[in-house]
Amino acid sequence: MRRSRRRTGSDAAVPGSVPGPAMEAWVRFSAQSQARERLLRAAQYACVLAGAALSRSGGSSGTLSRLQHLEAHLSLGRKLLRLGGSAEALGGAQRSLHLPDPVLRFCLTLSHLNRALFLACDNVLWAGRSGVLPGLATDKWSQRAFRYYLFALLVNLSRDAYEVRLLLERAEAARRRGRSPESSAGPRAEGRMQRLRLQLQLQLRLLLQVLRDNPPLLLDLLRNACDLVIPLERLGLCRSSPAVVGFCGLSSSVLSILTILHPWLKLKP
Repeated sequence: MRRSRRRTGSDAAVPGSVPGPAMEAWVRFSAQSQARERLLRAAQYACVLAGAALSRSGGSSGTLSRLQHLEAHLSLGRKLLRLGGSAEALGGAQRSLHLPDPVLRFCLTLSHLNRALFLACDNVLWAGRSGVLPGLATDKWSQRAFRYYLFALLVNLSRDAYEVRLLLERAEAARRRGRSPESSAGPRAEGRMQRLRLQLQLQLRLLLQVLRDNPPLLLDLLRNACDLVIPLERLGLCRSSPAVVGFCGLSSSVLSILTILHPWLKLKP
């Protein structure tokens, strides 16, 4: 005679059970080397931001020293995860050569090439700071790497501006098609400055609408703008406080993590 067995709460969580959607998303996320590098980057700039806050509030020198050491270790760990990334960047440059749009083809190819050079310098820096190349001039290689990084970001921002211009032109054309002839004439009694102000307001509303309707473009624009602060400060082209650098680095890292968790938020191509 078969005896029935009542399921308990512990039975539902037996080993080998199917994980939930959140656990599956975390497993997929943590399995990617880029995702792990982004997490380390977020932690690194969180240390920079925390150190700036502690130094402003008069924190102990021991705590600040520990944060600086942790930041240095996180930076070295990120460099280790980026070993071999130049080959991936070169592959991206090769793929972007086949894009039909000439502006996108130029911007993306140039961005991938500069990222490949930046990662190559970054690999040399890892070898120097890890002791593989003890006599390496790390300051020189760091400046060289940040120059390539800065140029890649400027090209990325140019690509974002081109995408915004295309979308603004389409939105303006759609607005004109939906406008009646009476409204297109507009009031003729308005002054020149008032008409200019109304035109600027209209362009601003169109810009906000375009960015709101295109989250991937908005996130890419914000991420590149935040990242731009870092090489500008490291190269001495724009002096900013460690708090600003930490906040911008942390913000761009969080935005990058969002695009990895939700691939539809990544700007394509």
